[in-house]
Amino acid sequence: MAFQSKNSRIFLFFAIGFGLALLAALLKSAIAWIADIYVYSLPWVGGFLRSVELAELSNLLAFALLGGGIGSATYFLPRRWNHKAKLALLVLLSPFVFSASYLTQQNLWIRKVAARADTTYQDARDITNSFLERETGNKGYFGYFPFSTRLADLPVQPDILNSELAVTPNDLLTEELSDYDDPRADIAAFIFKRVGWLIRFMYIITAVLTGLIYYFKGCDWAEDTHQRAAGNRSTGDRKPPARRSKAP
Repeated sequence: MAFQSKNSRIFLFFAIGFGLALLAALLKSAIAWIADIYVYSLPWVGGFLRSVELAELSNLLAFALLGGGIGSATYFLPRRWNHKAKLALLVLLSPFVFSASYLTQQNLWIRKVAARADTTYQDARDITNSFLERETGNKGYFGYFPFSTRLADLPVQPDILNSELAVTPNDLLTEELSDYDDPRADIAAFIFKRVGWLIRFMYIITAVLTGLIYYFKGCDWAEDTHQRAAGNRSTGDRKPPARRSKAP
């Protein structure tokens, strides 16, 4: 019975981890959807907010939830497990949670292409996949993720997406800067070409640090709870001293 109980507690740990990952991913997706429709469409500031990926600040909330929840759920694991084994679930689920908002943005982009081209979602997906394969060498999410670092507002016009000579404004500016025989222009071109990756790398670091900080906070809570429970058990098991009867 003890073995079955131990297995059920381990299963509960993994169930909590996967459930929290799904909840955090849904949270990031909802924030990305709201930002795309109501924030990034604002005049003047919307384009700037999209370029700095404002919605990715949701990593603070999503990874606090994921890391703290998994850390707290270590309460159900055998105490002999080291942190490397316990951290494995957080490491496994983090890419899924981080990617949720970008998958939502890709889906919204495909829907915009479908609406602009007056075609089905599947046909629009084929158009965007062909475009991404020409630009990055990869289709789907693995093409969208790196390409979206080069251009914040992706094209939705079918003639641009179907063009073999499609270029982005970032590429044009980078080529223009590279034409100047000036080291400062070369440095500016280098930074400008990679600024999207720098912003994204900042959000990756934010997600990692937030997840780890709250994971260890959750582990501390689990350990304190174990110690309090052990103290209560030892106090309950201790028998009160026998009362000595007085001599007549």
